[in-house]
Amino acid sequence: MPSQAFRERGGGSIVVLRAVLCVLGAVLLWRVIFRFRPRPGMHPGGAQSQRVSVIIPARNEEKRIGRLLDSLDRQTVRPHEVIVVDDQSSDRTEAVARERGASVITGGPLPGDWYGKPWACWQGACASKGDLLLFMDADTWLEPDGLGRLFEMHEGSGLLSVQPYHETEKFLEQFSAFPNLVSLAAVGAFTPLGDRLRPGGAFGPCLMCSREEYFRIGGHAAVRAEILEDVRLAGLFQHHRLAVRCRTGRGIVSFRMYPEGLKQVFSGWTRGIGFGAFSVNPLFSILVSAWITGCFSAFFALAGALSAPANTSHTLACFASYCSYVLSLVLMLKGAGRFGWWVAPFYPLPLFFFGALTACSLVRSYVIRRIEWKGREILTSRRRE
Repeated sequence: MPSQAFRERGGGSIVVLRAVLCVLGAVLLWRVIFRFRPRPGMHPGGAQSQRVSVIIPARNEEKRIGRLLDSLDRQTVRPHEVIVVDDQSSDRTEAVARERGASVITGGPLPGDWYGKPWACWQGACASKGDLLLFMDADTWLEPDGLGRLFEMHEGSGLLSVQPYHETEKFLEQFSAFPNLVSLAAVGAFTPLGDRLRPGGAFGPCLMCSREEYFRIGGHAAVRAEILEDVRLAGLFQHHRLAVRCRTGRGIVSFRMYPEGLKQVFSGWTRGIGFGAFSVNPLFSILVSAWITGCFSAFFALAGALSAPANTSHTLACFASYCSYVLSLVLMLKGAGRFGWWVAPFYPLPLFFFGALTACSLVRSYVIRRIEWKGREILTSRRRE
């Protein structure tokens, strides 16, 4: 009898712990769930007094870059210039960019102490003439009046970093659900404390800063040997006592990541997950890991309760716990991207996929020490400490 009572108390404690971890996930992504939008600091019309240079690093992006360039052409606030840095592409990236009126820089050979994206961004920044620099990945695009919204959110100083809203079309793209959520949660910028809590990184697909501040801190030249140049760039701004603001992109900027199949999904996400876990604030890495553990625990508890004889109250408790994670994921995913209806209720599928991505990334980053991306081999052992 005593042992039975002890097991029941222990089981109750685990249920409570799962509930706490579920709430923890909601706290980490509070401003994603409730779609927080900062109070506009300036009317978009004020952007006309500052020239905005849009810089797009592009390597083999002929299938994607057209959508971004077309969206820039439709903006209410017009960019001063659009610069595409063709990073040694082997396809028609340069031709597509020229056809749509962008200024194209043919990127120089990659120096030995640089990684590709920082090198392309640096070349574009050096050639630009705008007061504000907006770095955008070639697979992103701006929503109507998105540039004006970015100008408002920048507030005239510091680094604005926006994680684009993730549009998906194919089944395999749905498996990016957890990498997206973890990327948002790990920077620590979306808790109820908001900007009062210093972000632990930034999002590379969309970055805006002033030209003067960019060159004062050293820009991408200062992060030339960083795989996660966005995280290190945010750290540089903070080191120089400049604000870093992280936002979500719904209604402002979107992207469609890795539409070409499972190999591209694996190559893309494994490039950064391993290093990302050790590059952001350690506290948030631990908190995100605890939340992910809770997601796994809720699934395994329900699976165990359904597969083995158990009392009804225990089974119902496990089912309620699982449903609480499903509900929280429904709310999180709505703020992060356009994901299929099945992703939240069947979240163990993308969750196990995320686990495989993480394991693969850690092995590639710290054991094999090389990652392949867009035809280039990235030697992780060359990463700066």
